[in-house]
Amino acid sequence: MSESGQPSVGQILRDAREAQGITLEDAAMRLRLMQRQVEAMETDDFESLDPPVFARGFVRNYARLLGLAPEALLACMAGAPAEPAEVSHAAPPPPHSWLSSPWLIPLLLGLLVLVAVPVALYWWLNSAGEDDTGKQASSAAQTRSTPVAVPAPVTEPAEAALPAVEVAPVAPALPAAGTSEPAAAEAPVAPEAPAINGVLHLEFGDEAWVEIKDGSGRMLHRQLNPAGTKADIPGQPPFEVVIGNAAQVRLTYNGRPIDLEPFIEVTVARFTLEE
Repeated sequence: MSESGQPSVGQILRDAREAQGITLEDAAMRLRLMQRQVEAMETDDFESLDPPVFARGFVRNYARLLGLAPEALLACMAGAPAEPAEVSHAAPPPPHSWLSSPWLIPLLLGLLVLVAVPVALYWWLNSAGEDDTGKQASSAAQTRSTPVAVPAPVTEPAEAALPAVEVAPVAPALPAAGTSEPAAAEAPVAPEAPAINGVLHLEFGDEAWVEIKDGSGRMLHRQLNPAGTKADIPGQPPFEVVIGNAAQVRLTYNGRPIDLEPFIEVTVARFTLEE
């Protein structure tokens, strides 16, 4: 019983369970919880039930098991209402300042982008022009410094009475200085991007915490997902998956539904999804 005379969340849960003739052991088994966790809810000891998001999930599932409206119980989990405070005249709000405007930071970021983009483009164009000029000057200097051997004209002996035939000069094919490889070298091949062989699709009936890593150990998704949202996570299997409040999450892999029930301990599912 709370201080206001209204039954507490734990008392409501306990009364509903006893009215339906359900034992603590039976309730814990149906909820996939330990008996001490069910007792903690019925005694309003929510601090011992891990983080608040897990405690709210436990109460929500327990209320649904007993046929109660979970929203009304969750609204009371913050504790009994505070004592009425004395009414006092509040000081007038300070005058509005443009420094406290919510548009100040986006406006400053926009101005920074407008200034930074032209400067970066100018610097990039100048650096590219200097590189091209340097390459042309180096090529011209190499051409001027490379001697070309021109053979002397070849003539027949005078007795043959044949006209002299000039041979066009032929520039010898010289290899590039300091190299022994052919001039036409193969261009380097850029490394291929990692392939994406799978897509995980999640739908959240209620808020749930999700962590997903790909086969290389890279974190692909790590956040608290609100109720009613969806998420698509592409990557390279195998995937290491952790899902809180897993009973309220639907998972498909490449369009194939995955049953989370066998992997749930308490309310958290942990498993590795292979190819």
